[in-house]
Amino acid sequence: MKKIVLAISFCLAVVVSLQNCTPEKTLPPVDPNDPDSSYIGTPYSFSTLNPPLFRFPTISDPYKDSLTLEGIELGRRLFYDKRLSSTNLLSCASCHKQEFAFADGGNSKSNSVFGPTKRNAPSIENLLWSNKLFWDGRSSTLAGVAKDAFHGEQNLDVPNAIGYLQSDSNYTRLFRKAFGKPGEITEPKIYLALQQFMMTLISSNSRFDKIQRNEAGFQFTESEARGFVIFQTEAGECFHCHTFGNTFLMTDNIFRNNGLDPVTSTNDFTDKGRGLITGNSNEYGMFKDPSLRNIALTAPYMHDGRFQTLEEVIGFYSDTIKPLSPNIDPLMKKVPHTDGRLNLTDEQKQDLLNLLHTFTDTTFIYNPAFSNPF
Repeated sequence: MKKIVLAISFCLAVVVSLQNCTPEKTLPPVDPNDPDSSYIGTPYSFSTLNPPLFRFPTISDPYKDSLTLEGIELGRRLFYDKRLSSTNLLSCASCHKQEFAFADGGNSKSNSVFGPTKRNAPSIENLLWSNKLFWDGRSSTLAGVAKDAFHGEQNLDVPNAIGYLQSDSNYTRLFRKAFGKPGEITEPKIYLALQQFMMTLISSNSRFDKIQRNEAGFQFTESEARGFVIFQTEAGECFHCHTFGNTFLMTDNIFRNNGLDPVTSTNDFTDKGRGLITGNSNEYGMFKDPSLRNIALTAPYMHDGRFQTLEEVIGFYSDTIKPLSPNIDPLMKKVPHTDGRLNLTDEQKQDLLNLLHTFTDTTFIYNPAFSNPF
């Protein structure tokens, strides 16, 4: 009997000992002096923009209320970080340069880690008001745009990228503050952070905007004023696609065949454009109408960068448009220009060119909040 009691006592002692050796499963107490202890970022509001947006659409993106200063800063770092490409040589900013209004200034075709792409990299300004992104509209969100580029042009290796980010204290802090507990770094969060940054890339303070806001000291020259009339009337037909109506986005975000190529069949388009995404052959050769904001900075022009100057673009619409393409947009053949050509005079071309230069927003291209943080 005594042996049994001793055995039981020994077992109980072992159990107690094991319990005392079990690691603590609860998290250590939060250090109140740790600036990241709350895992709460600083809210960002578009209402703080200066100057306030004038004749821009309401911002209704579902992510807008979750933006934080830390999330935006995180996205900015990711945007400029070349170490997230498979070669450590290419970042988002390699093809979307601030000095060119985040277009790929001077390059007809942009580069990837595999070599040149098939299209020109467009500006990524004011994209929070569009739900069909890229020239062909293949993405509906800016996070989707980021994922497309990281897995395409940059050839992202996800495990390596996450390992790199986890090793950087600046990144780990920003991920915690941007996305809250438990603070882990994941692939979707990379794209959501980039989305936060790109949502803030708003251009709304060109000389044209200042004139429209009736700011003191800003007005059109006589030539620019004539160009504005050409733009807004059938003399130039620009306003149909690059709208000045209820908003100043300067694009209607619609896909069109604007008569670039002399094809006789929709199957003849070298680049099928929007039709390749939708599977609709009637949309072959259609591409998204770009915004004209900062257009003087974003050469070369068109989806394939075929025109090097704005003078060439104006000359194309005036004199050399190809109106016989089977699915050319009806606006390209609108009366009174039944041949699709505007037939502008040299003076009208210059007036229109001068107007386009008023769309340049120097505060946008020099804004330090959008610049390289490295």
